[in-house]
Order: sequence, then C-alpha cells, then structure tokens
Amino acid sequence: MADGNQQHGFNFPRKAFASALRPGEIIVDLFAGGGGASEALRQALGRDPDIAINHDEQAIGMHAANHPFTKHMREDVWEADPVTEVAGRRPGWFHSSPDCTHFSQAKGGQPRDRATRSLSWVVLKWCGSLKKAGLAPRIVSLENVKQIRSWGPLVAKRDKVTGRVMKLDGSVAAKGERVPVANQFLIPDKRHAGRTWRSFLAELRGLGYQVDHRLLVASDFGAGTSRERLFLLARCDGEAPQWPEPTHGPDRAQPYVTAADCIDWSVPCPSIFERKRPLAEATCRRIAKGVKRYVLDAAEPFFITEHANGSNQRTWSGKEPLRTQCAGVKGGHFALAATHLVKFRGDSDGAPAAKPMPTITSGAGAARPAGAAHAMGVITAFLEQANGGGENGNPARARSACEPVSSITGTGSQQRVVECTLSPNYEAGALRVAAFLMRYHSCGGQHAQLNVPLTTVTTKDRLALVTVTIKGTPYVIVDIGLRMLRREELYRAQGFPADYIIDRTADGRKLSISASVRMVGNSVSPPPLVAIARANLDEVQMLREAA
Repeated sequence: MADGNQQHGFNFPRKAFASALRPGEIIVDLFAGGGGASEALRQALGRDPDIAINHDEQAIGMHAANHPFTKHMREDVWEADPVTEVAGRRPGWFHSSPDCTHFSQAKGGQPRDRATRSLSWVVLKWCGSLKKAGLAPRIVSLENVKQIRSWGPLVAKRDKVTGRVMKLDGSVAAKGERVPVANQFLIPDKRHAGRTWRSFLAELRGLGYQVDHRLLVASDFGAGTSRERLFLLARCDGEAPQWPEPTHGPDRAQPYVTAADCIDWSVPCPSIFERKRPLAEATCRRIAKGVKRYVLDAAEPFFITEHANGSNQRTWSGKEPLRTQCAGVKGGHFALAATHLVKFRGDSDGAPAAKPMPTITSGAGAARPAGAAHAMGVITAFLEQANGGGENGNPARARSACEPVSSITGTGSQQRVVECTLSPNYEAGALRVAAFLMRYHSCGGQHAQLNVPLTTVTTKDRLALVTVTIKGTPYVIVDIGLRMLRREELYRAQGFPADYIIDRTADGRKLSISASVRMVGNSVSPPPLVAIARANLDEVQMLREAA
C-alpha cells in the first residue's frame, strides 16, 4: 500500500510497544481472516496475537504475512481444542468475528444456513472449556452486523398461494409431501426474532461475565468508512466493559478521514461514453443523480486540481480558492464520483475539497468511481454506490467525496468514483453529457430542459449544455468518467495501516485483486476495535510496563 496515511491524518502505527496484557496472558483471534481484528489488537496491546484460526487458505496466508509471530491454524474453529491450543496460558483478550452473511440485510431473500448462523456459539465453547481448566479468557470481544440481535430460530418459507413449504430449488412441495429440513428454503421466524441472541448473552453471563454490546461507526474512530458494526464486550475480571468516546467528526477532536483522503487521484477515470460494454440502466441513473446532487446542486462542489496527487497526494477544501489550472484536461483520478468542467471563457481556476467513504464490501471491484466532469482542468467528484442496497435500511445513494466511504463488503467494492469535464474543444462531449443527463435525470441544461427532446445543435448557440456556476464563473460538464476503486484505496478507507501487506501470502504467493477485496470486505475495521481495546486496558499493568 501507499504511504499516504500519515499525510491525511491517519494514525495507525505498526511499531510495537510494551504489552498491556498481564504476565502470562495471550491473545486469541478466531475467524481471523486477513487480520483486521488482529491488527487492531496488535496496535492496542503491543504485539501480534498468539493464536489465529481461520479456514480460508488465502486469508490465513495474508494474515501470516502481516503477523509473523502468530501461530496460524487453518482449520474449522469447531475442530480446534481450546485447552490444548492455549497450552496452559490464559487468554487476556479473546476475539471472534463469526461469519455475518446469514444475518446481514444484504443477504436479502436467500436461504439461511443453520451452521453458519450458529458459528457464534463457538465463543461459548472456548469460554466454557477454558473456564473448566481455570483459564477463562479475561476479556472477550465479538464483532458482527447489527442484525445479529435478531438472531432466532428458522422456519420454512411457504408458498403464498398454497401455504405449502418452499424447497431450496424454488419449487413448492406437493400436497402431503414431507420435505427434509436440509431441502427447505429457510427464513428467520419473525415471531421469535432475537430469541437465540438473548440465549447467547444469558449463557455468557452464566459463565461469570459482565456483558455489554453497542453499535459503533468506524468513521467515528478514524477510519475512512461509515461502516457500522455491533461490538460485544465481556469481562470476567470483576471490571465492567468500557466503551470509548468517538474521536472523529463534527465538534470532535479530529475531523473525519474522508473518501478523498483514501483515493489515489492519479489513477485515470475512463469516460463512461467510451466503454466496450454499455453501463446498466440503474448505474446510469445513479450517476446522473449524483452529478445533479454533488455538482449541479451543490453550493460547493468537491474539486481536485489536475496536480492534486502530484508529490503529496493532498486534496483541498472547496471553501479554499480554486487553484490555477492548465488548459490541458486529463481523465478523472478518483475512486469516487467526479465531474469534469470547462470554463466558458478566460482562464480557469480550480480548487479541491474532502470527506469519508461508504461501507466497503468484499466482492471484487464493486467500488468504482462513477462519474466526473472537467472545467478546463477543474474536476468535481462524488461516489456512486454500485450494489444497489443501502445502509441502515436506506436505499443506496451517491455520496460526496467529503464523507466517509460506505461499508466495505466481501463481494467487492461497491463504491464508484464519478467524474465530469468543458472547453471549446469539448463541445461534442458537453452535448453528449447533456443528452445523458436529460435521459437519466431530466435536470435541465443551459438553454433547454432535460425532459424535452434536444433542439437543433449549433456550435455557436451551445444548446442544452449543462453548466455549473462556481463563484460566479460558469463551467460546462464535458465528460463523465467511471472506474472501480483499487484495493489499496479500500484498505485505506477500512483503516488499515499504509504498510499492511494485501497482495501476497507469507510464502510469497500472489493474491488476486478479487481475493484481496473479498478479505477487506470481510475484515474488521481496525480503528473501532483499537479504541475499544485501549478503553479496557489494565491501567496498573500499563503503568508498570511504562516504568
């Protein structure tokens, strides 16, 4: 990864310091994946986890590349024997991030898998087994989607017409047919939503733990993503779980890490009009909506200069004066949506701005810059959400580059940079952009509405050009670009340190882009867990270590 984190306010050092664990205690990370939780605990507790378990060969390989002092076990977490693995050492911190896909709202109407939904019970297996051996984990943490709070029994989905059981293949059971559970299309039983979750908490308390859980947003603690996750904390050392106060955002000690901070603006953003395969209708509509909201209607569109990523990758606020631009206009350089604008007459001045990114998914390449417009070297930008869903029950939307990136998922990058571009040489492109916006958003042009047919075009009259006025100066959108966010950008937004290895395993095998993106989408964002761990450190031990 690039080393730009410190330049943009990131503070994720990888150098170790004195361990805050008590003498003889170890760190255990179940479902370790590519190492998000392990990285957080390394930063907070001062050293790599002692044990990391994961079934995925590539994930455990990348974990090993970043945490060389950890014992890595590639196996089913249910098969590992807790007492044998800890070898007489008590876990001071025991973390678990069970698969969340069968709780997430992103799962939609797909069948739920009982085994996957039951993975959280392994936490009780470890805690119970180790307690019997006198080695109960002192602090336990768990990370998952907030929908785990509705964890309950499953029932067979039934056909609305006949009331009979639906099968996995989509067919309806015959009258009187008994369908084995393994072949039933299972869905959560709404009548008993949360019953299993409450039982899980009760069992954990029964083992002597004080238990609490909260929803935390990663961008509130210094990540560049607005990913929201449930964190559970349990302690059996007589102390109550402690929760950190948010550190980033409006009226807090530090500003949000923005999407613009996470994006490599030197990466070209190809025009959406020159693609070999046309964009999907839904994508075009999202791009058009984003252009209107974050360029045409924005009081201060997000700008970057052509040289914004030259030597220091700095971006500038739209509240600052626009920087001087050269006449030549290059492609968009974003991992979010941007627009290219061109000045009608005279010299062009430009200036850029900044915000955090939306949630990132683990699907390969789902985060793409969505559209951009140029104005004699001026570029405005925004993010287009590619997966069509939304966070917190809200529909997917475009986002300003001045916001955190949305949640990152395992299916790939879902955020796309949109950029737009005008000058006398780009009139054909400007008319093309106008026609695009007329079709997909109907938001009006300079001399015509976008919901009516385009009138006869003459170069002198510039009919139906889409203009943006910036500090009294009119600019015309001449192009819209789109590209996927790169894996380096996604890891940066998720809050991983700049030197985290994401392209290979410990034995040197290359990781595909899709594999890397899948792992960041499935990862724990390090900053919130760092804050949690530091809030629960043993102050006496910390003072002893410092002395």
